[in-house]
Amino acid sequence: MNQILEYSPNKNSGGSSSRSDKIVRIFALILIVFALCFIGIGGYGFVKKNKNVTDVGAVTQTEAKIEVEKLETTAIIKVSHDKAIEKVIYSWDNDKEIVDKGNGTSTKEIEIPLPAGQHTLTVKVVDVDGVETSYKKDINSENGTDIISPEIKIEVTDEKKIKITATDETEIAYVTYKWNDDEEIVVNERDEEKKKIEFEIDILKGKNDLTVIAVDANNRTTTENNSFSGVTKPEVKVTVSSDKKSINVNCSHENGLKKVMLTVNGTEYEVGIGDGTPTNAVFDYNLPEGNTTVKVTATSIDDTVTEATEEIVPDEPEEPAYNENIMISIGRSTENSNKAVISAEYSEGIKDLKLNVNDLDYTVQLPEENPTNVSFELDLVEGNNRITVTVIGINDTENSKVEEISGE
Repeated sequence: MNQILEYSPNKNSGGSSSRSDKIVRIFALILIVFALCFIGIGGYGFVKKNKNVTDVGAVTQTEAKIEVEKLETTAIIKVSHDKAIEKVIYSWDNDKEIVDKGNGTSTKEIEIPLPAGQHTLTVKVVDVDGVETSYKKDINSENGTDIISPEIKIEVTDEKKIKITATDETEIAYVTYKWNDDEEIVVNERDEEKKKIEFEIDILKGKNDLTVIAVDANNRTTTENNSFSGVTKPEVKVTVSSDKKSINVNCSHENGLKKVMLTVNGTEYEVGIGDGTPTNAVFDYNLPEGNTTVKVTATSIDDTVTEATEEIVPDEPEEPAYNENIMISIGRSTENSNKAVISAEYSEGIKDLKLNVNDLDYTVQLPEENPTNVSFELDLVEGNNRITVTVIGINDTENSKVEEISGE
């Protein structure tokens, strides 16, 4: 016999399963809440623990104890700490720092030389945790030693010169300098207190390296290295003629001239130097009468400038020496009583004859160059005629004669 089995869901069984699911879900939710609370409490505890550690470190962190004991020529830096000392750093007057490394201990003593005079000692102590402690003290020592190196100052005074100044707080000994790899030059001329050496040197053309070394009396040295690009100024030469009536000007520059200006008694002129930028310019200029001030200003294409000034005062003409061998005759004409006859004779030769009648100068044209005899007539004016004749020989000697002749 075959049996047919039929399965029908039971409603009561389905209700029991639903309740079980709800219980599982509630239990899981409780577990999640408990886990979150545990994590929160643990995180808070961790943060609190770290905070407590940090707070303890801040409270327990201490600084190093630093003392300085002054002796005759030295000082002793004494350092103590509750931690190992990493290093001690000290310097005088904030100059070069000297580092003395620790040896793993919490105490250290360093003996250092005392500088002469009043100086400030700075000490810094760094412990193994990197914490730094600083200390400063002013110390005055009459028996101290020279521990400070000389100072060097280098400055350019113009396009061609450099001024070098070396100083020392006790005594400077000497200074050496050299260009590039040339031989050193020693300078030891000091001031009255022997604390300074100062001098000037020429800048070389082009780019060059300068080395300066200063040495004090205790053989402490300071070295300065500088590079300079030397430029040159134009050369200007003004030549005054022997008679002081003209000048010759010569301007030059190795790289070329941009402009040349001429100033005469305050009036400025630009001189033509040709096209482009010539390296040389030459010109003549005739001077005005009397005293003259001439200034020549030359500018190179490198914009370097040179000025040359000349004060020109003409020479006073020298009075010719008296010469009795120069014969002069002034008289009335025998043929015409209203004329005067003037004659001069000099065997060496007559260079010039000057005539003055009643304070009026007249020009006398000589018959030939340097004649030995000159004779001419002169019309007399009515009344008195005061005639002055001056004859100058070729050797710049002279003779004069004055006559008064009445005219009708």
